[in-house]
Amino acid sequence: MKFNINSPVFQFINTFCEFILLNIVFLICCLPVFTIGASLSALYQVTIREARGEHGYILKTFFRAFRENFKAATLAFLFYFIAGAVLLFNLVFWNAIGTMAANVILLVLTLLSAMLIISFLYTFPLIARFQNRIAVTIKNSYRIAMEHRLQTIALLLTQGIAILLCIMADQTKLFMVIVGFAFIAYCNSFLFGRVFAGYEKIEGVAD
Repeated sequence: MKFNINSPVFQFINTFCEFILLNIVFLICCLPVFTIGASLSALYQVTIREARGEHGYILKTFFRAFRENFKAATLAFLFYFIAGAVLLFNLVFWNAIGTMAANVILLVLTLLSAMLIISFLYTFPLIARFQNRIAVTIKNSYRIAMEHRLQTIALLLTQGIAILLCIMADQTKLFMVIVGFAFIAYCNSFLFGRVFAGYEKIEGVAD
């Protein structure tokens, strides 16, 4: 019995195994914590290309993107980390006050937190796809998210469902460790591909 390495089944198994390896490498590269941004941008560099049918050497692409985007992605991650920590502290603080004025401030802080999360979702795929200054990328992340509200809602739902499943089912946690982060990034990449297509044509940034 001969195996056809070009058959759809064999190609699927090969791609699935590569995504498992990609997921493991991504998690290892996230371990120092401050490298999470660089790891995310590298992961999206791979998955956006895969979603566009630009198949290549997955790990080679990942490590090249990790190296090239390290400074920009790390600075962006530090911004979100610090901003998130400040917002979390204030949410806990004002929630403990319990007054009407505190409730108004909590509402404002909640809206700011939602804006930060939305911006975070777009920033690292933008770093993976476009060359720009960090301040401009962060600014564009929220602007683009608001210009494509349906895709943004779909992204939020995808991440929300994944988090909910991790809380409710231990099997989901195992799935995330094995292939989950790469799989979710790949699913997100189809949405990002549609969103970024128009900007690539305008700015001529397509690889």
